[in-house]
Amino acid sequence: MKLGKTGKRGIILLAVLVVVVFIARGFTSKPKAAVAEQKYIPVQVEVASKKTLVNTATLSGKISSDTDVSVIPKVSGKVLSVAVKVGDSVSKGAVLFSLDPSDIQKQVDNANATLQLANASYQKSKEQWDTGKASLERTKAVAADKIANAQKDLANTKALYEAGAVAKVQLDQAEVGLKELESTYANQIEQLEIQASDSTLQLAQAQLNQAKVGYNQALDALNNAEVTAPVDGVVSQVNVTVGNMASTAQAGVSLTDISNVYSTLSVAENIVNHLAKDKPVKVTVASVSEKSFSGKIDNISPSADPKTQLYPIKISMQNPDGLIKPGMFAKAELTTEEKPDVLAVKSEAVVLKNGKTIVYLVQGDKAVPKEVATGLDTGVEIEILKGLNINDKVIVKGQTLVDEGSTVKIVGGEAS
Repeated sequence: MKLGKTGKRGIILLAVLVVVVFIARGFTSKPKAAVAEQKYIPVQVEVASKKTLVNTATLSGKISSDTDVSVIPKVSGKVLSVAVKVGDSVSKGAVLFSLDPSDIQKQVDNANATLQLANASYQKSKEQWDTGKASLERTKAVAADKIANAQKDLANTKALYEAGAVAKVQLDQAEVGLKELESTYANQIEQLEIQASDSTLQLAQAQLNQAKVGYNQALDALNNAEVTAPVDGVVSQVNVTVGNMASTAQAGVSLTDISNVYSTLSVAENIVNHLAKDKPVKVTVASVSEKSFSGKIDNISPSADPKTQLYPIKISMQNPDGLIKPGMFAKAELTTEEKPDVLAVKSEAVVLKNGKTIVYLVQGDKAVPKEVATGLDTGVEIEILKGLNINDKVIVKGQTLVDEGSTVKIVGGEAS
């Protein structure tokens, strides 16, 4: 059958209408699917478990040497040679510089001459003391004997006088004779006691001892014309040059012992009581390595600095390879609080709602709020004191979107 133009147009319109109907049905069905997909809230969860929580504080400080030694010669002298330069590592006993021994020998000779004079003076004083002591003893013995005889003569003369056998003048002469004899020997004994005085000998002995000390010091200086390192270390300063004088008033060489270094930090009052002597510390010196070095708290000041109101602490560390240099900057990570084996979750899981601290658990496909009590918060994880049990599924992402009874779907986290 042959269609006319009108029939053809009708068929075309009918086909277009069918296509439009199918398209319309397709558009109207999509919102229904979209509504079905929005019936749950996607969340991420974490299983509540026991953890060790640690709070830390990171502070910056400057590295210093634990030992700085100034090496001073024992005697002034002309520098004969210098064996080190700045930066050299030296061992204890190593020669740093040498002094001209001829100059020191003159001092030894002078000290020896002084010693000989002091010894001669002492020997003379000793002889005089010995002689004086002997003379004193002899004089005392003679005086005692003669005075005793004179006293007997006086007693006899007095008896004769009383009996009328001698004249008064003889009695007077006997009395005067005894007094003169006593006075004469008293003066002699006094002079001999001065001569035999211990103080005179002691003075001579003291002068001799002083001279011996001076001579021994000069000998020590001569024996130490080579100035050596008293400790292991690195040469930080060299203040002597060949031909110039080295003085006992100035360090010839300065050494720094960098096998042990330290940093002094200042902490606030809310931290200081959480620290303790010998507590380990992680120290990072960026100019040396990204890895941390092991240190420890060497001491804690019991009082605050009056200017800063902060408490100085000293962090010491081993530096066997000498990589850490005085003057470098360091960061120290101090453990201020630590709680092992506590129930904890991520800090972000805890929300404040209606004045209560809560977390949301996933039970089945529902969000269930649980009021909790919290403890230590590290900023990443938080201690749960009560309200949760081990293995509870706690929402850590999406917790702000849910409410009690919300339908949820776990799309990430430990239990996904």
